[in-house]
Amino acid sequence: MTDTTKGFAAMIAACCIWGLSSIFYKMLSHVPAAEVLAHRTLWSLVFFVIVLAVQRRLRAILDAMVGPRAFGLLAFAALVIATNWYLFIWAVQSGQATEAALGYYIFPLVSVLLGRLVFAERLSPVQLFAVGLVTVAVSLLTYGLGTAPWLAMALAASFGLYGLAKKRLAVGPVVSVTAEVLLLSPLAVLVLWQTGDNGAGAFGPPSAIRRC
Repeated sequence: MTDTTKGFAAMIAACCIWGLSSIFYKMLSHVPAAEVLAHRTLWSLVFFVIVLAVQRRLRAILDAMVGPRAFGLLAFAALVIATNWYLFIWAVQSGQATEAALGYYIFPLVSVLLGRLVFAERLSPVQLFAVGLVTVAVSLLTYGLGTAPWLAMALAASFGLYGLAKKRLAVGPVVSVTAEVLLLSPLAVLVLWQTGDNGAGAFGPPSAIRRC
């Protein structure tokens, strides 16, 4: 398989997984979105650390954060993707999955705009035609929604800014995502501790978790 074919296959698989994840999050509607996000963050960290440990690339996590520029980009990426994750989880749980989906229809337009403004990229006539079709489709979907798509715009903007930060990073996706969830993990632990301590956690108070 060529890199293009692999990339296309990975994109299709990622979109399928992302789309089906809304079913999972809807089943967790009784769990606060912040708590779901905290668990997602911590278990993602565990998973990616295991992957990198098997690949013997754990050192790459620390190397990726060396220097103020790299650390700043990773911290910014972690912030915007956490915002995106939270909004998506909350939208699905609160019955706004349609508007959340609209956000990911708008996202390609945000990416094109950022590519033009930040990287001075130019589009071919065919690409411009494709962007035009997407613009028309998004306009029709927005009109059908019947309200200003603030949630969709926030999802599209946060995901677009995440892509912008990732493009400027000099490390691969697995290492960068691991570094991002590592930076987010203290906040995730704090969220789980506070929700559990207040009796609002889905898994009980911290003392109960420790006993388990």
